[in-house]
Amino acid sequence: MNKFKVRDENGIEREATIITKIEENQVNYLVYTIDRDAQTSNIFVSKLVNGNLEDIQNPEEKQKVNELVKHIIKLGAE
Repeated sequence: MNKFKVRDENGIEREATIITKIEENQVNYLVYTIDRDAQTSNIFVSKLVNGNLEDIQNPEEKQKVNELVKHIIKLGAE
């Protein structure tokens, strides 16, 4: 899996692991995980713009992308 460095909400540099890249309505999103400790990982989705990660600011867009990611995870679990 591809790994990269990212700063969390507290400014701490962490290693992230890419799960997948998805495209929705001609916008690219990166789905990735960050390990919080040995037993806990968080899943994040960010907009991918010119190779840079950006937070999804629009609430409707965020909700739509969250639902899409939940659907992808559900399909993978079946």
